Amino acid sequence: MPMRVPLAPLGLGAIALIAGIHFWGPNHIELRLLALMGVEVPGLDLPLTAIPNQVAADGTPQVLVYGPLHCPPAQALMTALETEGIPYLFRDAGMGSTIDQAELGAVILATDDGPSESTAIVLVNGKVLSNPTLESIQGEYRRAIAKGAPVK
Repeated sequence: MPMRVPLAPLGLGAIALIAGIHFWGPNHIELRLLALMGVEVPGLDLPLTAIPNQVAADGTPQVLVYGPLHCPPAQALMTALETEGIPYLFRDAGMGSTIDQAELGAVILATDDGPSESTAIVLVNGKVLSNPTLESIQGEYRRAIAKGAPVK
């Protein structure tokens, strides 16, 4: 007679694991499960506050712009930021760039809709904005100035 394994404890264990990941970990439960299986997910546990250069050398907040070198939305944003006098730093996130993969992963995971090939991603005031307007960047930048420079 075949041995029967009760499925209830296995099902409850799986539910507890998924609930624990969802409750204690950030979003992206499917990526957390992949990480538990040994798949590397760059940036999954990197907090945005750990990303360097969010403050310029003079101590003022700085906008980080991510995109490929020849990304029209990123180029337009940088031109507008220069016009407005908002300090920024461009991070080449294109194929073959040397950007830190954990940093890029953390930024991409923090976007609401995920980037496309023609999307500029901006990190300002600890928030990631995907294809933002100049007005949304200015608002976050003003909030960053009002509360003081972010960590690092």
